[in-house]
Formats: sequence, structure tokens, C-alpha cells
Amino acid sequence: MAGLLDFGGGGSTLALRCDMDALPITEETGADFASQNPGVMHACGHDSHMAMVLAACRYAAQNRERLRGKLLAIFQPAEEVGAGAKAMLEAGLFQRLKPDRLVAVHNLPGLPTGTLGLQRGALTAYTDRFKVTFQGMGGHGALPHKTKDPIAMAAAAVQGALALTHRRMDANYPQVLSFGLIQGGTSFNIIPEQVTLEGTVRTIRLEDQELMIRLLNQAFQAAADLHEGSYQLEYTKGVPAVVNDAGVVKELTGFFAARIPEVPVTYEGLASLIGEDVSYFLQEVPGVLLYVGSGQEGAVNELHNPRFLVPPEALATGLKALTSIMEGYLGYA
Repeated sequence: MAGLLDFGGGGSTLALRCDMDALPITEETGADFASQNPGVMHACGHDSHMAMVLAACRYAAQNRERLRGKLLAIFQPAEEVGAGAKAMLEAGLFQRLKPDRLVAVHNLPGLPTGTLGLQRGALTAYTDRFKVTFQGMGGHGALPHKTKDPIAMAAAAVQGALALTHRRMDANYPQVLSFGLIQGGTSFNIIPEQVTLEGTVRTIRLEDQELMIRLLNQAFQAAADLHEGSYQLEYTKGVPAVVNDAGVVKELTGFFAARIPEVPVTYEGLASLIGEDVSYFLQEVPGVLLYVGSGQEGAVNELHNPRFLVPPEALATGLKALTSIMEGYLGYA
């Protein structure tokens, strides 16, 4: 869903993006505005993001005589599954009107309430997943020499992949390889025919993503060869990394210094290996993902937690930031 405010007078088009979806978590905040849907809550604070962008739209409508150009408000579904932004683009979101700048907003409990976070360059990770199946020849647990043991292949694969990527990946750039699932076998004394492993890969550079794929194949092939079996790798590239445009970061830095100097802004140390599909928008339009601090002393400062709650003061800070950005890009000089 998207809405357009046209202030006339020429000028540029600014897009503000928020995400909308909730999570399959039972809310335990005790708030009087807690979720009314059992088993579903805004445990990532997307409701607060919607509130910030809606408030910014109201401010723009009430002060339209001070603005020129266009404001495109993007309310994006399905961020949590990494599908919403791509789907909106495929549906033609930017075909009729492509913005000149895009600013997405997301709360961050790792920053204190009343502050902002804005970092240039890579901010989140490529979020990939893989499934590898090792094929062997099963048999009796007492006669392993007559089998080709896929459990032994899987064990060697985990150790080999972790060791190989640890030594071959550039330690100056964050990356993660994690195995989260292993399945195989039916009984304690039967060597199975096959074993399946599944996991995730997180990288912040495209070249690291490609290197990780090559290293996984190398480690899995070595493990299969060691026990005279075979393997099949299914690698799925997920959401791309969010890369904040350096020029837009510089522009917003100027807006904040001039219009909201009382709000502290953190400019480094914000990168993580989570995924965020606003990256699809930022591949099309220069822009940034702006963090709004939501951390509170004594509170649960963890996203996706049933007791997580974005404080109202964070919404006020987010609105200050968004209005200063609108005035910077769309205001009369």
C-alpha cells in the first residue's frame, strides 16, 4: 500500500517507507493497546514505524504550504519473510513515479530512546539459506565397513565447512555460517542411506557471498569423498544487504544538525547480520535505513520478544527525524 501527497511547485520526490507485518508471537506486554489477535503481535515494532510515517504524512498535509514536490508514503507488507518490497516493485510501485530519495525507518532497542542511528555503507546482511543432502549406503551399525556412512559425512561436513570458512573468509568483513538442522536415521543401530543438513549464511559483501558458496561446495565434496558418498547442495540466495547511500547519509546529517541538533545521532557501529528487505528499494533509489532508538533501562530490549514494547518517546523522536528530512528535501529554501 502506498499514498502520494503532491505539494506542487516542482521539486523532488521523497519516499518514506515503513513495514507493517506482525509476528506469530503471543504478546505479554500488558499494554492497554496490546494485540487483540491471539498468537500475533508487533514484536518487531512495525506498528510504531507505521505510526511515525502516518504522523509525518499528517504533518506534511497540515503544512503543505511550506513544502513543494511530492511525498510518497510506502506501507510495506511481508518484511519479516523478505517478500514484501520485491513484490511491490514487481507490481509496479516505481513505474509511475520513481522517488529521488527514500528513507526507511526502523526502531532499534540497541540505541537509547531519544536517539537516532545513521550509518553509511553496509548495514545488514545478505541472508541466504542452504540445504545439503549426503547420500551413502546404509547398513547394520555393527558392520560400518560395509556401508558408506552419511552421518560420518555430515559430521565431517560441519567441521570442515566451519574450519574452511573461518580460515578463508576475510575477517575484516563480518560473516556467519550456522547449521540449524540435521536429519537422518531411524534407529540407534542402523546406518541410514542419507542425512540432510540445513543452515544459513550471512555476508555483507557480494564477493563474500560467492566465496562462501564455493567453500561450502569444497567442504561438502571433501566430506562426501572421505566416506565414498555423494552430496547435493541447494543454495538459496535471500534478501540482499542493506547498503546506505553515502550521499544521502551526508544530506541527512546536515538536516539533523540544522533542524534537530538536540537529538544525538550515532553514525557507526550499527551494522549487523540480520536481514531487511528494504534493500530491494535501495537498489533502485538512493536512500537509507534510519534507526530510531527504542532502548529503555529496565525494559526488555530485544526484538521478537513477547514483552518488547517501543516507548512513545521513540515515536516522537522518529517524527522529529522524518519532519526534518521532509523539510530538508521538500521545504522552500
